[in-house]
Amino acid sequence: MKAKILLAAAIVAGCASVGGGDIGGVAPSYLDQVTASVPNLRAIGRRFWTPALDEGFVPQGLTIADGALLVSSYHPMPDLKSNTGPCRVFRIDMGSGEITGSFDLPPGECTHSGGLAYLGDGQLMLADTRELFRIDLEKAFASGEAQGAMKAVKIVGELRGSFAGANGAEAWIGTWTKDPAHARLWRLSPRFFDDFDGQAVDEKQGAVESVPIPLEAQGLAFDGAGDPWVTASNGKWGKLYHLDRQGAVKAQYEMVAGLEDIEFDDLGRLWGLSESGTRKYIQWATHFPNIFEIDVAKLR
Repeated sequence: MKAKILLAAAIVAGCASVGGGDIGGVAPSYLDQVTASVPNLRAIGRRFWTPALDEGFVPQGLTIADGALLVSSYHPMPDLKSNTGPCRVFRIDMGSGEITGSFDLPPGECTHSGGLAYLGDGQLMLADTRELFRIDLEKAFASGEAQGAMKAVKIVGELRGSFAGANGAEAWIGTWTKDPAHARLWRLSPRFFDDFDGQAVDEKQGAVESVPIPLEAQGLAFDGAGDPWVTASNGKWGKLYHLDRQGAVKAQYEMVAGLEDIEFDDLGRLWGLSESGTRKYIQWATHFPNIFEIDVAKLR
């Protein structure tokens, strides 16, 4: 209830100005302005800068835990041409957009941090391409390190950690691909991390259900009815899909380029983030490196 009250109190009408003056958090020094118009801008409310933009971090995963936004990012190494690098999770205040904490994943184990899902009871799932982590948030934020506060499972076969989501206590991961035969969501077994910590598992061992999804998927969230919402994007476009539980598309919306992970808050508002406008993708036409609130009733 406390989180809902805080969310309701923090809602601000309207959108950010072209120069980004109304965007919360820390503005990057290298970007003079944000893109003034993106698809479905009328549905976008509050906006915050994605974290550590000046440092070169590229945001990927997004979830909400105990009234705060959590964002996972990677730092391209050895330079911005790389698609991998050290991973960090940031905690973002939902009222101001300010960073209130962070922790790092073990170097070399996490290289992209494609998705986040809050599993309840202080437990966060982070999906990396070929490894999944369950992290005790209190311990990780206290030390600044996930090491010593986590369980880790390597995934093989059809399982890929391109992104993640949670439907209540159910943990899901999904695959980014341009091949329809492999574009799927996978629901993990209930005791996935307890049974397979330190092991390598495939879909036959670790998954109990799969659902087809659109191509080039980047993020996942479940609404109050249990329907999955999936994002897809590249440097030129972004899409948001509302699916049924069998994977059929109920609705499709055009969105900002570079749209990554998404999550619903307790008020039913959808939150998303874009990697466009980060240092790595500054050459894209769209510059919108923001975490943003989406009123799904205003989508067209």
